[in-house]
Amino acid sequence: MMTITIASVPDREKLVAELWYGEELWGEISQETGELLLEIYQSHNFRKLKCEELMTAIQRAKDKLLNQN
Repeated sequence: MMTITIASVPDREKLVAELWYGEELWGEISQETGELLLEIYQSHNFRKLKCEELMTAIQRAKDKLLNQN
């Protein structure tokens, strides 16, 4: 199951939404450029994710991040 953490990270000026799959950081949504950008991290552990689960997690992360401002 994917979890979302809002974080302040050293290489970004604004908050980010981290997308975690278990104990692995899967991706990050940032808003540095004024628009939301999804960065997906490469993983040595290939995972198959259900499309609905992924789309729901991305929407939740986006909503959570935008509500922090």
